[in-house]
Amino acid sequence: MEPEDREALDVCSLCGAVLSANAERAFVFGTGNALCAACATARGGRYDAERDAWEVAPDLGGLADEAYGAAPHEQRGRGRV
Repeated sequence: MEPEDREALDVCSLCGAVLSANAERAFVFGTGNALCAACATARGGRYDAERDAWEVAPDLGGLADEAYGAAPHEQRGRGRV
């Protein structure tokens, strides 16, 4: 892994999977949040590989933005779901 790749790592706001901006087709939202491709697709998102863009945005209902509170995977660690 290149040094600049290490800085690009993030986590999925739903499942907590580690994402790499260079390798993952993450759906980015809010103030620095992202959903991995699997979670975004499971929430109804549709990715268009030809356009290299999300054609249909996933449902973000119930996902906290970092500006407003912890993401679901962080809440589980605090005993809340």
